[in-house]
Amino acid sequence: MAKKKELTIISVFKIFLDGLCLYFKNLNKFSKYMTFPVLGQLLGIVLIFTIQHLFTGNIEKIIFINPVFNNVSVVFTTLLVVTLPAFVIFLAAFWKYVVAMGALNSMANNLICAAKLEDLSIHNDTVNRRVQTFLGLLLIISLVSLSAIIPLLWVPLLILMIFLSISFQIFALEENLNAIEICKKSFKIVKGNFLKTTLLLFTLYLTTYILFPEIINFAFNKFNIFNLIISPIEAYVRNLPLDEVQSLLQSAIPNLTLDITNISKKLAAMTISTIVICYTLPLRSICCTLLYKDLELKKLKEKKLKEL
Repeated sequence: MAKKKELTIISVFKIFLDGLCLYFKNLNKFSKYMTFPVLGQLLGIVLIFTIQHLFTGNIEKIIFINPVFNNVSVVFTTLLVVTLPAFVIFLAAFWKYVVAMGALNSMANNLICAAKLEDLSIHNDTVNRRVQTFLGLLLIISLVSLSAIIPLLWVPLLILMIFLSISFQIFALEENLNAIEICKKSFKIVKGNFLKTTLLLFTLYLTTYILFPEIINFAFNKFNIFNLIISPIEAYVRNLPLDEVQSLLQSAIPNLTLDITNISKKLAAMTISTIVICYTLPLRSICCTLLYKDLELKKLKEKKLKEL
């Protein structure tokens, strides 16, 4: 048993290292591919908050120039209209990111098979051809994720998500399956390889959700890039009703102090971390595709042994 666990750890480490090598060898291409899906969402959010900040901050001047804006309905409608283009940018980028969750596995398969990555957008057809199946799969995973609002379900939902963890790889590489069949196959494959799958997912979580973001945040802080990000955030936070929020929470959290600078720093760090996490989606896709192909090869070998 100890030897089996040792072999599992070695196998997971090899998959992770192979995935890391493929990711960094093609970092330039992956970075370009992920730029609009990641930074487009950020741009949309920044524009929405900037427009809202400028509009509400100058509402008295606007009313003075044109009294028609002295009406809540008019102000609300105008705010919706002027922020609509920014919201469209956000939605377009968000959809591109969602498509990438499927398309990247097709790219990863090409890399694993030693094929070159030329036009990356071609792999988007993996999703576009079967958009109904893809949306069905997203719906299933989203419903599981939304159930996490109930704390008692956290452990069973985490286990369930591990069982569904290679669903997007199956979607990209097996085009004859529907959303339910994809989930069933993911369950079946992970069931006999739960430890291996969990170890790889944990390694990817530590690396792409904690280690890489911390390294980038440290570098930004070291070279004073962090301050450039904090400044616009702090300007927005200053207009938030923090005193009112603090008063409301004071009874529940007596020692709570909402400091503008600290909040701005945390928001800046969260923003950088989120960008890094999104940009490392290709690494997670590559490693999970390697895992899927490894487990499929293992299943094929076991089948041949039974036939002998």
